[in-house]
Amino acid sequence: MKTDRLFSIVHILLNKDRVTAKELAEKFEVSTRTIYRDVDSLSMSGIPIYTDKGTGGGISLLENYVLNKTVISEAEKNSILLGLEVLEATHYDQSNTAISKLKHLFDGEKNHYIEVDFSDFSNGRQPKIFEDLKAALQKNQTLKMVYQNNSGEKTDRIIDPLKLIFKQQRWYLMAYCHKRKDYRTFRISRILDTEITSKLFNRKDYDISDRVLISHEMNHMEPVTLTLDAKALFRVEEEFSLSRIVHHEDKGILVVTFEAELDEWLLHYIMTYADDLMDIKPEFLKEKLKDKAQKIMNL
Repeated sequence: MKTDRLFSIVHILLNKDRVTAKELAEKFEVSTRTIYRDVDSLSMSGIPIYTDKGTGGGISLLENYVLNKTVISEAEKNSILLGLEVLEATHYDQSNTAISKLKHLFDGEKNHYIEVDFSDFSNGRQPKIFEDLKAALQKNQTLKMVYQNNSGEKTDRIIDPLKLIFKQQRWYLMAYCHKRKDYRTFRISRILDTEITSKLFNRKDYDISDRVLISHEMNHMEPVTLTLDAKALFRVEEEFSLSRIVHHEDKGILVVTFEAELDEWLLHYIMTYADDLMDIKPEFLKEKLKDKAQKIMNL
């Protein structure tokens, strides 16, 4: 996804003087054209990144850029890069203000910090929930919440929040659930209410290695294949790695394969390709989309 690439490109440039577009394209399995678009996006966001063409050229940060691994701690660098990742991932509609704060911090001004505002959610409860999650994560506080699973069942949970995860265009919370006495990953859009308790937990008591990040919400992935008109190539290259795209130039089509939860979000996402969509697998997704299209036509 583009978010991961932007985050990774800045991280690479903080640790290397210069890198070529070809090297980045090979690393992220995208075209060099996509890398140059990423460079433009970073530049527009206030990151002093530039390209130098010709022999010995490449992509780098300005030499006098003060955000350097030699003048700030690793924790500070990661915190700033996390802010960049979150801003891009959430399509924050006040990004100019937030990026301005980011630039001040980059320029070396003191007493600035990154604050991420999640008020861009259409559901009015989400900003409050994200604020509670952020506070509980920062202070290691146990949280009470009302959660609704994918079957519509509501349960009261007491959790120790451990990590926010952004995957497949959704936010998840990795936590220890006292009700289940085990690790669980909760989809944040299904959290109906939250309450921070006064109880503190010790983060060192928990192992949040990859072994325990297996999600009970993210586990139900199924293969999906989209056949698209070749004119969608520009967008497809931005949203999928090259290894998932087969371009049949002689037929003028693209075949994209990926894994996803077969839910409403996926249907809405596929509908954004409506002008270029030629076929879908599995077959029942096609039927569900036809039903949605028919309902729209009947309005």
